[in-house]
Amino acid sequence: MHEAQFWRLKKGETVDARSISRPSLWGHMIRLAQVFGPIQDFHEALADGAMEEHDIEPVTQGLVQRFEDFDRQLPLDQHFSPRTLKEHISAGLGSIFVALHLGYHHYSTLLYFPYLDTQLSQIPGRSTYVARCKRHAAFFSDLLRTSHNTPHCEAVYLIVTHMTVVSSSVLLHTLLFGEDDELSDARERLYSNFEVLLKLKQYWPGAESMVDRLFTFQKVCMRSMDRTYAVDRWIIKFLLQHALPIDDEMYDTNPDLAERRKVANDALSMLHPAVLQQLK
Repeated sequence: MHEAQFWRLKKGETVDARSISRPSLWGHMIRLAQVFGPIQDFHEALADGAMEEHDIEPVTQGLVQRFEDFDRQLPLDQHFSPRTLKEHISAGLGSIFVALHLGYHHYSTLLYFPYLDTQLSQIPGRSTYVARCKRHAAFFSDLLRTSHNTPHCEAVYLIVTHMTVVSSSVLLHTLLFGEDDELSDARERLYSNFEVLLKLKQYWPGAESMVDRLFTFQKVCMRSMDRTYAVDRWIIKFLLQHALPIDDEMYDTNPDLAERRKVANDALSMLHPAVLQQLK
C-alpha cells in the first residue's frame, strides 16, 4: 500500500487488497533488497575461489538483469529526478524516496566492486563493470549530498554511514589509481562524503569506526605493487559485515607499503585538514 493511501486510513478501517492501487516506496525497497543476498553469495564465492572464471561474468549479468527488471517495474514518478524529488518532498516522502535510491546505488556499487581487482582483468566486460562501479559510487555521493542540502529529505539512519564508506572507498581507489581526468571529481565527492560522515557522527558515534575502515582500506590498497587488492575474506568483511571490527595487521609486513601509504596519505591530504582531523 502506498504511504499516502495508508495515511488516509481512519481508525478501525479495513482494507481490501483489491483497493491497493500501487505499491509503497517501502514495498519497492523490499523488492530491491532481495538482490542483496545473491550479491553477497557472489562475493563469498569469489573470495572462496569457489567460482570458475568463465562463470563470473554470467553470474554478474544475471544480477544486472535483476537491477534492470527493478528499473523497468519502478513507476516513472518514482524514478529519481529533481522533479520527482520535489514531488516526494511535498508529499512528506522525501527521506523515504532518497533512501530507496541510495539503496539502489549502494547495491549496484557492491555488485561491481570486485571488478576493481586487477586479477579479474581477463573478464571481457571488466572495463564496463569498473566504469559502472565508479558511476554508482559517484551517484550515491551526489544524492547523499543533495539529501543533506535539501530540507525534509536528509539520510541520517545508521546504515548510511557504512554505505557512505563503501562509496568513499571507490572514490579513494579512483584517486589512487584512476585517470587524471577523474581525479578532480573524485576528490570533491570524497570531501563531500566526509562532510556527511562528520554530520552523522553527531547522531551515531559508530560513524567514527566506519571512517577508520576507510583508512584501513587505503592501507590494503597499498599492500602490493602488482594489484590494488584481491577479492578475499578481508574485502568481504569490509563490504558486507559492517557491524564487525576489522584490522590490517597482516598487511604491514610488505616492504613496499610505506611508500605507497605515503601516496595515499598525500591523496587524502587534498581534503580539508579540519575534516580529516575530526574524523580520525
